[in-house]
Amino acid sequence: MKKRYVIASLGAALIFAGCGAPYWTKKGNRDYDAYAYANAVTSYKKALDKKADYYEAKKKLADSYRLMNNPSAAEELYKDVVTMPDSDPMNQFYYGQVLMQNKKYAEAKKAFEEYAKAKPEDTFVKALIEAAANPGKFDGKLDDCAYSLTPIETSGLLNALGGTPYNFGYVFAGESAVEAEEKGKQRNPYTGNSFMDLYFIKKDKSSAKWSAPEALKGGVNGEFHDAFATFSADGQTVYFTRTQTDKGKMRLNNNQVSNLEIIKATFLDGEWTNLESFPYNSLEFSNGHPALSADGKTLYFSSDRPGGYGSTDLYSCKWNGTSWDAPVNLGPTINTPGREVMPHVGFDEKLYFSSDGHAGLGGLDIFSSTKNGSNWSVPANLKSPVNSSRDDFSFVLDSEGKIGNLTSSRGGTDKLYEVIYKDVIVPVEVCLVDKITRKPASGLMVYAENKDTGEIDSTSAGSDGKATFRLKGEYDFVIKARSATVLTNSIDITTKGKSCATVVKTCDDGKVLEVEAPDYAKEYDINDIYYDYNKWNIRPDAAKQLDKLVKLLQDNPSFKIELGSHTDCRGSEEYNQKLSENRAKAVVKYCTLRDIDPSRLTYKGYGETVRRSSCVCESCSEAEWQQDRRTVFKLIK
Repeated sequence: MKKRYVIASLGAALIFAGCGAPYWTKKGNRDYDAYAYANAVTSYKKALDKKADYYEAKKKLADSYRLMNNPSAAEELYKDVVTMPDSDPMNQFYYGQVLMQNKKYAEAKKAFEEYAKAKPEDTFVKALIEAAANPGKFDGKLDDCAYSLTPIETSGLLNALGGTPYNFGYVFAGESAVEAEEKGKQRNPYTGNSFMDLYFIKKDKSSAKWSAPEALKGGVNGEFHDAFATFSADGQTVYFTRTQTDKGKMRLNNNQVSNLEIIKATFLDGEWTNLESFPYNSLEFSNGHPALSADGKTLYFSSDRPGGYGSTDLYSCKWNGTSWDAPVNLGPTINTPGREVMPHVGFDEKLYFSSDGHAGLGGLDIFSSTKNGSNWSVPANLKSPVNSSRDDFSFVLDSEGKIGNLTSSRGGTDKLYEVIYKDVIVPVEVCLVDKITRKPASGLMVYAENKDTGEIDSTSAGSDGKATFRLKGEYDFVIKARSATVLTNSIDITTKGKSCATVVKTCDDGKVLEVEAPDYAKEYDINDIYYDYNKWNIRPDAAKQLDKLVKLLQDNPSFKIELGSHTDCRGSEEYNQKLSENRAKAVVKYCTLRDIDPSRLTYKGYGETVRRSSCVCESCSEAEWQQDRRTVFKLIK
């Protein structure tokens, strides 16, 4: 995305019909070296008309299309270039890049592998080989029900890029067509269109339509490129990217190159004024794509200054109270031998940026990283649909992480896309069965309670024994069937990590709501509720079983129970009667301490009157006595 320009002083030349491929190639090279690729393309095509297999012209034409972000045209040319005798290994690398952009991953992998054979010392290509081999790794599998990605209408502009939030809308850079007869409007030699200016648009909430782009007022829009802005929290200060200029002309260094610089402006009386140069700008390299942190104390930007890791790196400066400290490179975890550009500090304090050096789908992909102390986490690819095989960059989200925009060339030109992340709603199907017959149970009201928020959804089970819900994503729920006439259980489910397009079926997970008609004559065992000799305290092993009783009572709040406790035969009948009553009361207390209404619980001590063992008391084993020391319950009306 970075553009540099030189002013080529060309003398007038007489063009004769007999000029051959070398002449047109040389003419094209002048424009190419001046970053005037649109003009260079015309000359290289004329060279190839004279000699179709002229290597230099075909290679430079392929390079021009690649740099103009036309990978389809570049692919056809590189396909021939890599087979020509004079071809350089770098052509295989570029061929792989444009194949990635055209979603031809298997062919891209072969091209990168050919390059790696010729340049085994270049470890950068390893990540690209891996990416080409596993493009599905970067498929986010988000469905339309989870997000929307919609082009933003920017009427009158051919390209729109780098949207940043401002005044409930977006400020972005746009370029338009330049007609030959338009006076006073300069043509960008890189694309043949106008230079970029900063515009503002806003979405009407009632009509959902975008306003016509309005150029920012004041000194922020000059004769050449003005783009990629970032605003202070109060909206009164802006930093933006500009082509270096001097008195209305491009400012050139000794190599006749005009670089990019960061400019600061303030809002005064309805327009942007008081322009100041960022103190670390230089004629010898570019600074651009500024991004302020939420507190305004850190400025991130990209630069190709010396000492970096790749073509362009990300840097940051700290505000010390009076000025910006010297730029610090974000280091090799973020920066690669490729391009790292367009940083943005998100609502979640993550750093979002674009790179073609980290593994991705092709072109520039958008990544995020979190800072922990002085270290950055390994950048995470945001995957599709945020990323595509083409260039994707300038990703921003609002303070809630729900609405934002990105720039992408996936449609052939750079366009702004509005990103809206919807609250994920997960369809859930709950199964109800008769506990005895295992046939579908119908007619019951079923409830889904959000464990975090306490919100409750309800529905009824159909004749097929299915109850369907649409539950919020990324939460845990408890599902219950409530009835005053049957006993049921509850099940836990989660919508965390679930897609809104896939139905969660509890039956498939082995989780069902079981329905059982109450039997008031039946004595229900609470399995393995045993006591130590001459004790009524609840042992740890017994507590695990009593928790099941508590859950049963919670799942069936309409029912009441009588707790019965039994002892073994040792000791007097009077003593055992008292002991059993104490044990039953201990269970009641255990339940009430866990929010079971005491009015639903009664108890009875049976002493040694209802034994389960058949042994003569004095000769019973410890295991047989343990059988007799038990607690049971039965339903009461």
